[in-house]
Amino acid sequence: MKKFLATVIALSAITAAFTGCSGNTSSASSSSSSNSSNSSSDSSSSAASDNSSAGTSQAESGSESQTTERTAEDLAQAVFKAIDWVSSEQITDAEIAKTMVNLDLDLLDDYSIYLPTMSVHLDEIVIVKPKAGKEAEVQAELDEHFAYIKDGAAFYPDQEIAAAGAVEGKTDDGFYYIIVNQIGSQIEEIIKDYKPGDEVPKLEVPEVDNEVTVPTDELGSVVFPSMTTESVMPGDGVELG
Repeated sequence: MKKFLATVIALSAITAAFTGCSGNTSSASSSSSSNSSNSSSDSSSSAASDNSSAGTSQAESGSESQTTERTAEDLAQAVFKAIDWVSSEQITDAEIAKTMVNLDLDLLDDYSIYLPTMSVHLDEIVIVKPKAGKEAEVQAELDEHFAYIKDGAAFYPDQEIAAAGAVEGKTDDGFYYIIVNQIGSQIEEIIKDYKPGDEVPKLEVPEVDNEVTVPTDELGSVVFPSMTTESVMPGDGVELG
């Protein structure tokens, strides 16, 4: 009987021990699983945060790039906002561009060319971006055209004024330009600095007095050059009163 009771007590102790171990193991497993879950959640949250930050940074970078990138037409339109330009036509035909401004359009990645519709004007806007490796060729063509503008193109008074103010140059972002206008030096500052979305200041163009003074006598009658002393050469046989 005593042996039986001892056996029962021993079995009870062993059972209790196994039950305790099982509970501890289960608890430890549960705790480990919980910690693993929390770690995974934290890792996912951190990754999501990093991805979100990266996405925001890329979006901001892309937005800034789109805002600051300029085209030749952007710059031409900025000029039109800055000054009341003469009536002009945009040139896109390769043959006309070669004939009128000495430019080969095949050498260009981007361009905006405006020429006056009336021959009495000389005002031009030529803004181009050469293809990679073609910069020297484009520069040579522009130099030749600019030389013609400064010495040979002007005939009428308005043309002479525009030619006198003409400028040629290059921007930091690779645009080459010729601006033929009375205030060309002011206009080129807009071309250099303008970014899409900027407000363009209005430029003032000085009025030019093209009035021709006609000589008159004391009575107000027109004195023709043929009757002035300066126009008479010695030996002409003309007596002046």
